[in-house]
Amino acid sequence: MKSLTRIFVALLLAVGITFGGFHSNAHAQSAISVGIDGNKTFDQMVNGIRFDRKYTVLVANKTGNTLKRVGAYNDSSKWPLGDIEANSAVGQQFDGNPITNSFSIASNYRIQSDKNVQLVAIYPTIGSRKVGLGNVNQDGNEPAKQVWDKTYDRLDKAVSNDPFEARASIQQKDRSLVWYYEIK
Repeated sequence: MKSLTRIFVALLLAVGITFGGFHSNAHAQSAISVGIDGNKTFDQMVNGIRFDRKYTVLVANKTGNTLKRVGAYNDSSKWPLGDIEANSAVGQQFDGNPITNSFSIASNYRIQSDKNVQLVAIYPTIGSRKVGLGNVNQDGNEPAKQVWDKTYDRLDKAVSNDPFEARASIQQKDRSLVWYYEIK
């Protein structure tokens, strides 16, 4: 009976490690933080960054204000970034959900007291990658979910929230798909 118990425990341990039940490299993440000026392009900004994970969310804040995260919608995985300081680019590299190799996330950032921007990044299990942007001027999780619900393709996006503008795209850089957002 003891040997049967040991085999059962070993099997449970193997299944748990294989499917991400324990902290492993499947959840490995790499943070990115880069100082920027308003004239740098995407390529100029990322040239010195080594992209070694499958996916990256990268936000360039060129507004002169701190982007305050005031909400999120986490359909699968969690939005990886918090507040984003003025004149900086912040990102997170990750490998997606260890079982499905997917994620579906959105965030809501306050630019200033009456101006917000929502960012969406989706790599579904079935279907194609998607990128989204919104300009719902409200704090909380609901604006992120609203914009997530309306995100349907991978084409570049742009929104205006006078005097601010935002754009979003998905780019291939080294081994990573990069969901790139620029707010200025």
